[in-house]
Amino acid sequence: MALTVKPLDRVRKTIPVKDVAKPSAHELVRVNLQVEKNTRIRWHTEAMKRDISLTELIQKAVDSYIEK
Repeated sequence: MALTVKPLDRVRKTIPVKDVAKPSAHELVRVNLQVEKNTRIRWHTEAMKRDISLTELIQKAVDSYIEK
């Protein structure tokens, strides 16, 4: 069984589409960053050790660097 995308106006009435599809309080943008594969693996491993996402790890590291 494959997942398919359908227009929101064709979703069952019982699904709270308005609650799920509402925009975030903060506007998010994507940052593309090319690093060596081993670096990415090391970063991801460290994030898992700290029980946070790789995104959070990178954000915290950059924020900490900027504050110095």
